[in-house]
Amino acid sequence: MDKKTMFIFLLVIFSLKFFDASVANTGILKNISFGYMFVAIVISLPFLFKSSGGFVLPIQLICISMVVSIFMARFTWDQGFEYSPSTIPYAIWFVFFFLLKLNIPIKTIENIVLIYGLIYIVLFIFQFTHNNVVYFGTRELVQDRGIIRIVFPGSGVFFLSCFIAINKVTSTDKYRYLWLLYALLGIVIIVLQVTRQAIVVMLLFYLIHFLKNVKLIYKIATIAFFVLAGYVFLNSGTSISKGLIEQQKEDASAGGNYVRIVEAEYYLTQFTPNTISKILGNGMYNDNSKYGKVIVNLEENYWYFLSDVGLVEVYVLFGIFAILGYLLIFVKSLTIPLPENYYYLKYYLWMIMLTSFTSDSIISYNFLITTVLVLYCYQRILEHELLRNKLILESINYPSEKITHLHFTQESSN
Repeated sequence: MDKKTMFIFLLVIFSLKFFDASVANTGILKNISFGYMFVAIVISLPFLFKSSGGFVLPIQLICISMVVSIFMARFTWDQGFEYSPSTIPYAIWFVFFFLLKLNIPIKTIENIVLIYGLIYIVLFIFQFTHNNVVYFGTRELVQDRGIIRIVFPGSGVFFLSCFIAINKVTSTDKYRYLWLLYALLGIVIIVLQVTRQAIVVMLLFYLIHFLKNVKLIYKIATIAFFVLAGYVFLNSGTSISKGLIEQQKEDASAGGNYVRIVEAEYYLTQFTPNTISKILGNGMYNDNSKYGKVIVNLEENYWYFLSDVGLVEVYVLFGIFAILGYLLIFVKSLTIPLPENYYYLKYYLWMIMLTSFTSDSIISYNFLITTVLVLYCYQRILEHELLRNKLILESINYPSEKITHLHFTQESSN
């Protein structure tokens, strides 16, 4: 493993805080994680304005918003700068620009994600089968929706690895059945976590991927099969199916009092104390500061969790320009084409977009490093395509000149 690969490999596990392992929440492992992320951010700063086009501007907006938010936390809530390290896991966005400098092969990124995806599966199974003790994450493990619910930390690498797997099923003949097995195992694990939107989104993109190039009759048959399978599962009488149905009925009966609607309305209309903070954000909080204690009080006594309302959380913490950055990323993911063997990049970004209203996947450190890696790969492919088009134009204008590297293939991008 070369130095570049090792740098990214370690950055992923440190950014995920060792999948929120309880042994890494304090002490030397926590300090190493924050120190490594801080160094990665610092060495990325000189490259912040070295690139342009594609996803560069949106990420620059997000990065600048995070820097400004440190001062906004001081201005609005009198949170001392000694609490600023709380921003470090969320500022991993800066590493995007250092990755462009390193020019790491996309194949390397894929392999790293797949390794951590496998680690995620193994650790989830371990925690699921040893649910009397919380080894990963901060949630108390209780009976919920018909099962001891374990929403395992570090889901970003898991989702992305599953999307890579389904892409491999259709883009390569090598190990096809192993990739399919991996993809199916991903569905099983998501169902066991009984998170409704995650189940729906994963199944949706699986269907989109496998049905996009098949005949209409097969599309109809496959959709009918999934609908029937879903119906059978929900009416199977298992504890999981009963739990999901009961939770859905409870949320539907709440109507306008649905907790996420109430939370979003409060944070949008009542939380921020002044006009400038409504534009530039309140900044990231530390649980031990006066500002952080206000958030903790809202969560513990009123059940107003910022993490339940992702886009609103981005706005409250980092302001309008960070929201603009995210919106530009989503728009570009819809409009910038990709070769079919890289569709997993789109699936991941669209998953973040679809879940951004009712979860913190858009901002959580459990997803951010993966989001950065996805956007790096997307940006690199875009730059290759632009170079390819430029060379084609040159070959047309100067046919006697020998032009090489006209074909963009997976191998050349790797």
